[in-house]
Amino acid sequence: MHSGIKRFFQFSIGPVVGAAISFITIPVTTYFISPDEYGKASMFLLIQMLIATYVYFGFDQAYTREYNETTEKRNLIQNAMVIPLLIATLISLLLIFFRRYITVWLFDETAETMLIYLLVISVYTLVFERFFLLAVRMEEKAKRYSFLTIMIRLMVLMVTLLFLFFGTRDFTVVVYGTLIGQIMGDIIIIILSTSLLNVKNFRLDKKLIRKMFLFGFPVFIAFTIEAIFQASDRFIIGVWSDYTELGLYTAALKIVGLLKILQSSFTSFWIPTAYRWHAEKKEMHHFQWVSDMVTGSFAVLFLLMLLAKNSILLLFTDEYAGIVYIFPFLCFAPILYTISETTTLGIVFSRKTYLNIYVSVGAVITNIVLALWLVPIYGAEGAALSIGIAYFAYYLLRTMLSNREWSGIRMKKQLCTIALLFFAGMYNTFFTDYIYIINSVLLGIIILVYLPIFKEILRRRG
Repeated sequence: MHSGIKRFFQFSIGPVVGAAISFITIPVTTYFISPDEYGKASMFLLIQMLIATYVYFGFDQAYTREYNETTEKRNLIQNAMVIPLLIATLISLLLIFFRRYITVWLFDETAETMLIYLLVISVYTLVFERFFLLAVRMEEKAKRYSFLTIMIRLMVLMVTLLFLFFGTRDFTVVVYGTLIGQIMGDIIIIILSTSLLNVKNFRLDKKLIRKMFLFGFPVFIAFTIEAIFQASDRFIIGVWSDYTELGLYTAALKIVGLLKILQSSFTSFWIPTAYRWHAEKKEMHHFQWVSDMVTGSFAVLFLLMLLAKNSILLLFTDEYAGIVYIFPFLCFAPILYTISETTTLGIVFSRKTYLNIYVSVGAVITNIVLALWLVPIYGAEGAALSIGIAYFAYYLLRTMLSNREWSGIRMKKQLCTIALLFFAGMYNTFFTDYIYIINSVLLGIIILVYLPIFKEILRRRG
């Protein structure tokens, strides 16, 4: 367990430093760019996120599942990349053919078609980035993984700064900075991973590809639905409001990005560890301890963010003051997703990945119905509330279906903790009186409840 915690902290170096870099990027860009322009940029980058969901086609998840069951690692990753690269080609052709229609739809102009060509390049580099970083993760090379993730964020920051100081200060600054910085970082990853590109002994293994497809396709369907889940709130805000409201919502998401980075660092460590523990037939209490540790840690972080929310505003201009009422419920997305990563293991261990489809459909329906009801009334705050409730449904469905397939995680303490966090989110979104006292009392309760686990973390860390 001690070595596992050490690896987790090593995996966390990159995401934590990445969070610091993001916090440099956020105030710089929002200082020069209005919420309206920021909203335009967010729509374009939302399209990139959706494309990334489709292009992997579930083969990235299948690769991690097969990794520990094969000795030919290079042949495995090369076969896993065949279908995603073919899909990347198809998507790229469609993007180029419809480039003028896409730019008119997003920006009401056709002058920015160069962004489409950069998007096409990024579609390919994202495939290589995804699989090569997965290879590093599965090898449990935490320091190397952290270095590569830091490098990508640094590239995005540097290129964004260049465009800010020497280019037009509109939505294109964020888009060009993100795309070019991402591509440059991905090229470095590809150069450092040239051994994985050696096709000298490559053989197209149709049986392996079919096996990965059967595992990955249900995951792909679930991820596709999840992508709709993640994007629907922003599209609904666009329909019922304007780019200014969307810009505020996106800026609030950037604050939540701190928790998402910790989510990423944990899953980078946890997924290979969980598969290894399953292969080693570890007892259930090890999985339970990790699940409770994650729940308590994220609860403390959430309440600390609420206590510091006025300080967070110092990073933004007055135009973005409304984000303090938007971000609390947005935090539920990374918090509940990460907790569910520790409770959903019964689904992946049993290979019944089709169950993820039910989970995603339930969450999407919850989010869309609530957003259509709440956004017209409360605007971006309503969209955030719908996301928070939908992610609770996501966590609940994932955990309950998983517990049907193995001995499962005990949920009582987690549900009580989530109820306290929901109360905190509701109060910080819609009320202002005695806010500091309420948040401090809730933080004290959480620390007392999880104090034995926190002491154990410190003991093992030492």
